[in-house]
Amino acid sequence: MTAGDYGALLAHAWLRLKKTGWHWFNYHFYNGPRPFADSILRACGSIDDRAAGIGTSLLDELCSIGGREKDETQYEQLLQKLAEILVIERIVQSPWPEGTTFEHEPAAVPGGPRPELLVRHAAGRLVVEVKTPSLLGHIRARAINPIQLPYRGGTQLEAARSLGKGPITLPRDNPVRDFLRDAERKFTGFRDGATTTLLVIVWDDFIYEPISVLVNPGSGLLTNQTYSQLPDGTPETFPNVDAVVAIRHLDYFIQGSREARLPDRQTAMDFGAEGALPNVLFQAHGGRPLPDHVVNSLRAVPHDHPGLRTFAEYHPQDMVMWINTRTPPEDAP
Repeated sequence: MTAGDYGALLAHAWLRLKKTGWHWFNYHFYNGPRPFADSILRACGSIDDRAAGIGTSLLDELCSIGGREKDETQYEQLLQKLAEILVIERIVQSPWPEGTTFEHEPAAVPGGPRPELLVRHAAGRLVVEVKTPSLLGHIRARAINPIQLPYRGGTQLEAARSLGKGPITLPRDNPVRDFLRDAERKFTGFRDGATTTLLVIVWDDFIYEPISVLVNPGSGLLTNQTYSQLPDGTPETFPNVDAVVAIRHLDYFIQGSREARLPDRQTAMDFGAEGALPNVLFQAHGGRPLPDHVVNSLRAVPHDHPGLRTFAEYHPQDMVMWINTRTPPEDAP
C-alpha cells in the first residue's frame, strides 16, 4: 500500500465517520490516527492490494456502525466487522496462484444468501464465512462466576449447583450451532465438486469454549454424539461445511481499542508470529480439505494435533472452577 493509498483510505474513513456521527472508534481515527485505527487502515489497504475495493468496502462498513452513543450492541457489531477484516486479509494475502480472483459477499443465485468471500483459483473455489459471537455479557459472567460449564452433557447442572459456590456460567453452544447452520445455508448454493467451504469463528483467549462445544466426545456438534437432533431424532450434520477454524483474537481487538498493552502482538490487527499460540482446525461434515497454504495463513493446527497435548486450553473442559485468577470485567471502551 502506497502513502497515497493510505491517505485515501484515511480520508474515506473520516468522511464516513462524519456521516455516521457518534462512533466507538472516532477518537482512534481522528487523533493521529492512533495505532488501533492505523492497524485497521493497513489491514484494509492490504486487502485492496490483492482484491481491489474489498478493503475499502469493509472499512466503509466498519465506519458506518455507529450513531448511538455507547451502544454495546454496536460495539459487538464492530468486533464482528474487525474479525471479517482480519480473516479476509489473511485469506487474500495467502500465496494463491496467478490469476486467482476474490469476490466479497457473493451470491450463488440472485437474491441468495451471501457468505463473506469467494475465492476462484486454478484448482477450484473456496467459500469463506466469518462469525463472531456476542461475548461481552459472557465475558463479564465468566469473570465473576466461580464455576463454568463449557459444554452441555458433561458435568450436570445439578451437580455443579450442588457445589454451592455461586452462579454458574453456562455454555455458548447454541450460538456456535447457529453459526454452523448459517454457514450450511450460505454454502449450499455454491456446492459442487470443485468448491471447498470454510467457517471461521473468531473467539477470545478462552479457546477451550468453542473446542468443547464442537468436539467434546459426549455432545460435540461435530461428533456422532452431537446434542443437536433433527425432528426425526437423527443427529444434525452440516454436509456443506468442509472445515471450521477457531481463532483466538477478540481480546486483541478489545484491548487494542482501549490502547492497552498487547502482550504478544504489535497491533490489534497483528495475526501473530509463527511461534505464537495457534488457532484450531476442525474437519467438519463436508470433508473436503482446505488448501495447505490457507491453513498455514490462518496459523491453524488440527484440534487433536499432538503438539497441543500440553496446553489445557486446547482441550474440551467438563467444568472449570475459577479461584481468584481473573481480572474484574470492564465496560467496553
